[in-house]
This record gives sequence, structure tokens and C-alpha cells, in this order.
Amino acid sequence: MRYISADEMHALDLNCEYFGLSRLQLMENAGKGIAEEITRRFDRGRVVIFAGTGNNGGDAFVAARFLRGFDVEIILAGDVKSEIARRNLEILRKSGFRIMRWDEHESGEYDLAIDALLGTGFRGELREPYRTIVNEINRSKAFVVSVDIPTGVDADSGRYETAVKADVTVTFHRIKPGLVRAKEVAGEIIVKDIGIPDAFEKIAGPGDFKIAFKRFFSAHKGQHGKVLVVGGGEYVGAPFLSAIAALKAGADLVTLVVPESIYSQTGSFSPEIIPVKLKGDTISHENIPEILELAEKHDVVVFGMGTKEKGEITREISEKVKRMVIDAGGLTGDVKCDAILTPHRGEFLRTFGVEADEETVKSVAGKSQVTVILKGREDMITDGDRVKINRTGNAGMTVGGTGDVLAGVAGALFAINDDPFRAACAAAFITGFAGDLCFEEKGYTFTAMDVVERLPYAIKKVDELK
Repeated sequence: MRYISADEMHALDLNCEYFGLSRLQLMENAGKGIAEEITRRFDRGRVVIFAGTGNNGGDAFVAARFLRGFDVEIILAGDVKSEIARRNLEILRKSGFRIMRWDEHESGEYDLAIDALLGTGFRGELREPYRTIVNEINRSKAFVVSVDIPTGVDADSGRYETAVKADVTVTFHRIKPGLVRAKEVAGEIIVKDIGIPDAFEKIAGPGDFKIAFKRFFSAHKGQHGKVLVVGGGEYVGAPFLSAIAALKAGADLVTLVVPESIYSQTGSFSPEIIPVKLKGDTISHENIPEILELAEKHDVVVFGMGTKEKGEITREISEKVKRMVIDAGGLTGDVKCDAILTPHRGEFLRTFGVEADEETVKSVAGKSQVTVILKGREDMITDGDRVKINRTGNAGMTVGGTGDVLAGVAGALFAINDDPFRAACAAAFITGFAGDLCFEEKGYTFTAMDVVERLPYAIKKVDELK
């Protein structure tokens, strides 16, 4: 049986909307599925829907319309915040359903209770009035149906302090791992197909970025990522593009480390990037101790842009650091830390000795225990197990430097995510999306720096999605 985490389901919901399958349609399918499971077991009775303020309540509002022959009453825990849930609630108001707030509700007998209070986004401990409502449901003699997850249960861990004890839990698309871990309160678990194509799980979208891009209200400087970019030699601009892209993608602090032969050029490119000079005309084994010393103060090392044949250095650095993003001359399959590799097809062939297709890239990623972003007309992202395709981007991004931009963005996102696959999917999507914004403005004749400059706008557009 395949599982899906709460974050992955949230991302998939957002992606469905982006791909044209509206969440309003998904809510309709979910609500109908709830009603189907009830009418399979009962043909009449008094039903009380206990609804929260989000989409979980919206699913139950839809179900109410399909419960023909039942006496249905809706109890609201608070003001409904979800727009699509409000639309379905308004339909019920206009249809004459009994709707009241929890503080207006008088306890009584009912045959069925629909628990639509809190969904898969719940974490921590129940607050009021939810705790009191849950206790009332549990004291009742009603048959209890929970929507997606029993209120009070963490959808991933299954942990709970106080939770609805359901007879049946109707969950959607795929089972949530917390249901199995809390089966004593989940009751019978029913998974309803709500019409999400399997292919949508394999395509990167704005949801992948939204769950990877983290911001903390009370954060201090550096908490949103410290990125060490190491590269340069023959190619002067490549490591700078990675560094400025990491900064534009949200990293708090970015340090750019280059050989002294190009330091005077790259060191003056931006006052926002911290420049560091290494001895020599190119990065060598002698520089490794200094790179490692700097790496201790950063969350991730982005290595290889603008270099040639530095795989041995990559391996030695990877033995002492936790996370790396590896590109261009730094590419190697011999990596000892969590890593994201960003080759195009030619670099993949040169590095691994095989042509790139889904099976060979999965095999390489699995054997090397790395995540690979195979750059191309459609990017493929895999960690050897999971696979996603990214379809953002356009032919204008064949211009030199866009791969360096991707490496920097991946570094910024990997700095704040433990899962390299999640960071890689988000990086591929948002970099291509920024390229698409460039195309809208300039056609095909834009540069890698144009992509960098559009990154904040791309991020803002995704962040505005609800």
C-alpha cells in the first residue's frame, strides 16, 4: 500500500490546481465519497456534522448535499476561512440546512457524527473549542465518521493526546501514515479516489516549492540558510551566478570562494556576497583544509561551477561535510554525504559512462545514494526511488549560466530542508518558472542574470497561492 505524507498531499493539492484540476472539484469528489460510505451503511438517521474552519469542513459540507433522506445539522467550530469551503457552506444555507455555531449548540442525541474539524495539517495539542467538541463526540453513542484523519491525530506520526475515536475514517487519494499508527482511533480506514491522476504525483509544481521554502516569524540572521559556493577558474562568472542565485532564492548568507586568479573580478560583483580568496590559479587539493574550515560555518556546500575535473576534490570534501550540491567539473558518483547532483545529459554520460534515461538515472542515483537533477527540456529528478519531472522552463534557458543558477537555487533550498529530493524538485520548478517569467517579458533572448532577477517574483507568485 502506498502512503502520502501531509506535506506531500498539500503540495499535490496545490499542483492539481496549477495543472487545471481545481480544488473545488476535488472537494466535490471527496464530499461525495464521504456520503457514499455513509449511505452504504445507513439509509436514514440524524446526522450532525462538526465542521472546522478549513477544507476538511468543506468536504463535509459537500457530503451533506448527498445525504438524501437523512436529517442533517451542521455545527461550526468557528468562522470558515477557506474560500471553497465557504462556497459550499453558502449552498447549504441557501438550501435551508440547519447551521449554527458551536456556542449556540445544545447537546442532544444523534445517530451519526461526521468529524470534519481538523485535517492533515494539524500538529500539536488540541485547543478550544476543538478539545471540548472532540470530548462530546466521544461521549455520544453515535456512529462516528472522520474526514481524512480523526481530529487530534498527527497525520504523519499518528501521535495524539486527545482525539476523536472514529468508527470509520474516510481518507482521500492515498492513506496517511498516521492512520495506521493510530488505528485504535481511526477505526476502519477507507481510501477514496477523488480523481487525481497518478501522473500528477510525478510532475513538479508550485506545491513542491511551497513546502520546501520555509520562513520563520522570529528567525535570526542565518536561520534561513548559509550557503558556501566554491568554484571558478577558467570560467569566471559561473560561481558568481550560483552565489547570487542562492541569495535571490532566499538564503540569508552566501559566501563565494574562488581561486586568487579570478578573485579581483568576482569579489567586486556584489556587495551582498561574502568573497573569499583561495591560493592558486585553480582549486586544488591544497585548498581543501580551508574549504572545510569555511564549510563548518555553513549549511551546504555548492561545488564545481566553472571548474574542470574536480571529482577527487568533491569526494574528499564530501567525507567531512553534511550536504553538497555538485555541478560541472565537481560531478562524481563517489560522494560520501547527502548530495544533489545537477548534470545535463553530456555531463551525465561523461561522469557515469552511460546514456541518461529514467532507468539509468534512477540506477545511478540509487547506487551512489544521491539525488540527481538531470537538466534538459524536461528536468528529471530522482533519488533512486522517487522520480519527478519538471516541465517549467523554455528554450531561452539554453543560454549559458542557467545551470549555475539552478545549482545556487538548489543550495539555498537544501540549506533549509533535510530531504535533498524535496529541495531538488523545488529548485528545478522555481528556476524554470523564473525562466518562464523572463520569456513572458523578453521572449527567448534573455540571460542567466535575467533568470536570477526574476527569482524573487517567481517565489512571490508561488507564495501567494493558498
